Order: sequence, then structure tokens, then C-alpha cells
Amino acid sequence: MIKNFKLKIKNSKVLIISGPTATGKTGVAIKLAQKYNGELISADSRQIYKGMDIGTGKDLNKNSIFNFQFSINNQNVGFYLIDKTPVWLLDIINPNQSFSVAQYRQLALKAIDDIISRGKLPIIVGGTGQYIESIINPQDTFNIKPNYFLRLFLNRLPVRLLQLTLRLLDIKTFRLLNNSDVNNSRRLIRRIEIKLSRKSLLSKRDLGRLNTFHISLTDNIDNIISKIDSRIQSRLDLGLIDEIKNLLIKYKWTDPGLNTLAYYDFKPCLVRTHYDAFLQSCIDNWSIHEHQYARRQKTWFKKFTPNYFIDISKPNSYKQIDSIVSKWYNKRI
Repeated sequence: MIKNFKLKIKNSKVLIISGPTATGKTGVAIKLAQKYNGELISADSRQIYKGMDIGTGKDLNKNSIFNFQFSINNQNVGFYLIDKTPVWLLDIINPNQSFSVAQYRQLALKAIDDIISRGKLPIIVGGTGQYIESIINPQDTFNIKPNYFLRLFLNRLPVRLLQLTLRLLDIKTFRLLNNSDVNNSRRLIRRIEIKLSRKSLLSKRDLGRLNTFHISLTDNIDNIISKIDSRIQSRLDLGLIDEIKNLLIKYKWTDPGLNTLAYYDFKPCLVRTHYDAFLQSCIDNWSIHEHQYARRQKTWFKKFTPNYFIDISKPNSYKQIDSIVSKWYNKRI
């Protein structure tokens, strides 16, 4: 059950470093944490899964120790040390478990409270836009949990009937949907679920607001694609295929964790006894999907209107970031 977690410490500063994959977010955030006495909170929807280390780029070594801090809803929460800097919200759930944006927000707020209570600066870092949006601009529907019985029924309906259902329930909401939403079964079902719930929406007071400062890193797409391709080869060299094989001993391709980038791309190969002849095709598909994801991320973060966009391809980009953060941290902006 997801409870509406309320911050004990309000209006405290929270720094956010976002951006597409392969823009050096974690490296920048660690340098800032070391200078401004901070701790990192991951905002990566794949790094929440245990045992999925190479494909998600967790930057953990074999000797990394999980430092348990607290438990919420049977989920153990803590941090790993990366370059002597605590990084929270890695390894939250098993690959066969589901994890919602509302659950992420709950755990992130608890981590933020813990970090602030020790006089440190929380730094949220990652490329999952919905996770970051849940902190900056939380939805008033977070207290309405999934109705799995209703979803079981609605999932059988075609989009046309889902559209009709929502129109009958809430014509105002339906008219506000864009073309993508109105043709997306999952989003239509969630809106129907919200409308049929007996719970009232959360007020702005219930949701709370943090004093966030958001810097989004960017780069031209050709640079990003080049870095992605280098990263793909590096992860293959580190043993990604063996990692997937080990995961398949306990989990299935249809599990949420394995149904993600860098993992599901290899299903066409690994379902075969002799997969070597198909391996390059799977690698090529993975590369294409990573490129597409990076483009979607660039589009997503443009909609966010962060406090600053920083182009990391420009000379002295880190100095620019540090100067901006210093002014904010010392209350000059």
C-alpha cells in the first residue's frame, strides 16, 4: 500500500541533475556532491532492479556494499558508495516486481528527509523524466493506487471502447487529452481508474513542495549516439550476456525488469540453443532502441523547462554548472 508520505523538513534545497543517457550526469552529480556535502538519489527506472547491474550501468564493483537505512512496504532502502559518495535508490526490487512512479516518489521523499536531517544536500540524478517530474511537479492522483481487478477487465477492451468509457465518465478530462494519450490504452485505463476511485485527489498542501533547483544536461545527438555505441560495446565486454542468462534462471522475459532496454533486445537470440549467428542482429537492435530512447529523453526534458540547460559539449561546461550551483546554494539566485 502506498501512503502519502509527508516531508518532515519542508522548503529545504534539493538539486536535480537530469538529461538524456550518456551525458555524464552521474559524474557531474558526484563532483557536486563532494563539493557541497551532498548525497545522490538515483532517478533511473532500470537501476531499481536487483541483479541488473551491467545492462543498466550502475557503476558498482564486486565489493560494493549495500548500506541499509530503512524499510517501506517491505522494500529495503539504503545506499551504495560510489567514489565515496552515497547513492540512494539502487536495487530496490526484484526484476519480477512492479514499481510505480508513486512508489518512487514515496521512497525518494523519505531519502530526501534522511539526507536533509543530517545536514546534507540531496541531489537527484537520472534520466527517467517521470521520476523527476514526481518530485518537481507531483500529480494529485498519487494516493489512488492501481485497481488490478478493474484493469483485468479494461485490458480486454479495444481502445475505441476505452475512449467511450472515459467520455461517459469524464468528458472534460477526455477533451484535454492529446492525440497520443487518447490512443494509449494504458493511459486511458489509468484515467478511468482514477475517475472510479472513491478517494479524493490530494491537495497541494498534502503533496508538499520542495525548493528544487533543476539543471538539465544536453549534448548534440551525434555525440550522444557515439557515446551510446561505445557504452554498448563496453557492457558487452563486461559480460552482459552472462548477466542476462543468470537472470533467466530465476526470472522470465515477461517480468518487468527483463522487459527493458539492454535485456529484452536479446530475447530473439537467447531463446535459441545456438544463438551466435543471431547475436549481431540483437546488438544492432539494442543500439537502435538506445538511440531512439535518447531522442525521446531530449524531447521530454525540453518540456520540463528546467532552471538551466547546460550543453556538455561546450568548453568549461562543468565550471559553468559549478558556478550556477554555487550561486543557488549560497542563495544568490
